[in-house]
Parts: sequence; C-alpha cells; structure tokens
Amino acid sequence: MNVILGAFLAVIGGAVNGMFALPMKLAKKWSWENVWLPFSALALVIFPYLVATMGAPRLAAAYSNAEPSSVLTGVIMGICAYAGSLLFGISLGLIGNSLAFSLLVGSMSAVGVLGPMLLFHPEKLVTPGGRWIDLGILLMFAALVVCARAGNLMGKAKGVDSPQTNRGSVVVKGMLLAIAGGVLSGFLPMGLSMHWADNIRASAQLFGGANQITAQNVVLLPVLVGGALPNCLYAAWLLFKNKTHQAYRESAEYWLIILLMAVMYTGSTVMWGMSSSPAMLGTLGPSVGWALFIGGLVVSSNLGGFATGEWKGAGTKALRLMVCGVLIMVVAATCIGYGNYRLN
Repeated sequence: MNVILGAFLAVIGGAVNGMFALPMKLAKKWSWENVWLPFSALALVIFPYLVATMGAPRLAAAYSNAEPSSVLTGVIMGICAYAGSLLFGISLGLIGNSLAFSLLVGSMSAVGVLGPMLLFHPEKLVTPGGRWIDLGILLMFAALVVCARAGNLMGKAKGVDSPQTNRGSVVVKGMLLAIAGGVLSGFLPMGLSMHWADNIRASAQLFGGANQITAQNVVLLPVLVGGALPNCLYAAWLLFKNKTHQAYRESAEYWLIILLMAVMYTGSTVMWGMSSSPAMLGTLGPSVGWALFIGGLVVSSNLGGFATGEWKGAGTKALRLMVCGVLIMVVAATCIGYGNYRLN
C-alpha cells in the first residue's frame, strides 16, 4: 500500500479538476449546451474507455466475467452521481466557477466521505484516526456555511438582489443547484465502496489483465458511461429547443477548448480513481481519496475564479469569507488525510 503516492494523486487530480471548466469562458459565441454535449461525450465515454483499455487489455473479458448486475449497478450509480454533475454544470453559468465549486465540494464531501464510513466502516469512526476524520467532516460542513454566506454577500455587493432585476433569485438558484449537485456527486465514492465495485475490480484483475491500481479504471468506466446519459440528453434537448446547434457552424477553434476540458476532466478522474484503490489508500480509499481530491479542487477552482475576475466588486468581506471557507476546507482535507494515515 502506497499511502503517500495515493494522497499525492488525489490532491493533484482535484487541482486539475478544479480548473477544467475555466476554458468555457473562452467559448463566448457558444451556449452552455454547445460546449457541454461534446465535452460530456469525450470526458465521460471516449477518453475513459481508452484509459480503461490501456490498463486492462482484455477489457471485454473483464466485463463478461463480472456479474451482469454489477455492471448495471455501476451504470445506475453513474446516472445518479452525474445528474449532480449536470446540476453543477448549470450552476456554473449562474454563479461562476469559484462559488459553484466551493458549494459543490462542501456538500459532496459530506456525503462522499461520511457516507461510506457510516455504511461500511462505522467502527473506524471511534478510533484515534477516525476522530481526525470526524473532525475533518465537521469542518467541511462549516466551510459550506461560510462559502454560502460569501455568495450572499457577493450578490448584495454586485446589486444582484435589486428589485429591478431577477438576478438575486438567479444567484440563489445557482447556489441551490451547486449544493444539490454536490449531494448527488457524493454517491460516486460511496458506490465504489460497494460489492458491485469489488466484483468488477476482481474480474478486471483475473480476466482483464489489469493490476490492483488500473483495475479501478475498469470500475469507473460503467459509472462514467451512465453519467454521460443525463448530461448528453439534457444538452442535446437544449440544442434543439434553443436552436443553438447552428452555432457549431462557426468558431471551429472552440473544439480545441472542449478537447482541453475533456482531457483535464478525464485525467483528474483517473488520478482520483487510482488513488482510491485499496493498493493506494487502503479500505477507506474511496472516501479518503475523495476528501483529498476535494482539497486540491477547492484551492485550484478558487484561484482560477480570482484570476478570471469572478470576485471583482464582490466586496472585502465577501472575499475574506470565501478565503476563510477555502482555508477551512484545506484544513478539513488535511485532518481527513492524517486520520486515514493513522488508520493504516
């Protein structure tokens, strides 16, 4: 077991994931759905398939020898978890990168870290290492409250709650979507702690030619394919509803933006997947890796948001609260990582 390498992969994966949406700002002539449909197809289906094949050369044999119900469960888990990704994607256009990510990670960390421990390893919560993890989870909740308060202050500072506009309700809607998206996304690490994931992982090693680490990518593939369904279907519906599909005839350079986003997202997901394998972070790998992934994500997404001017004019108090929320999340992730180190 390589805890240090696993922690490093999780944090770096989170840092990359926190930046993947920033290139969307450059596609100014395209609507959200113009970007999200091809991005989802690349990041959730095509690239993960290629990565899984590289790690498990006999990929078809791995799935054919696994229990059919396990593969189906993975797809269903993906539909649920990535419905959260869809809600988050919508929130990006309403409240921006840094606030959306902060609210997302606060809620998905609570579900994704606490859920697997309560369901599968409740005895570890009362150990010395488990108490550090408990503290980290409480701090994650505190950070969520602080970031939400910062978002409200930002809205007031920018006049978005003015009665002459509907912008105040838009910000609230965006914040609620980001939080709901985080709750659903938290089911992803919870799912990887279940029997169906163990079954596919074992089949990938016995029949697919994968090792302990690359087998995790075989587990993730049906999850990501399931996640592509709600994202692609919703984006396709918007394309024809809004007649924005015609935008594909212009600004061909935007395809490079989509390619960059997909590479960043898939790469970050793969790094988290490998870090969460039992060979890296142990029995609590999915939940602990999730917490460390989130720590890297929070820092990078907020740095990106500051760099692109999302918080310009938000007011000093809002900025201080957001920075405070980010620091609390970093401390929380550190506590959880240290707790897992003590458990192992």
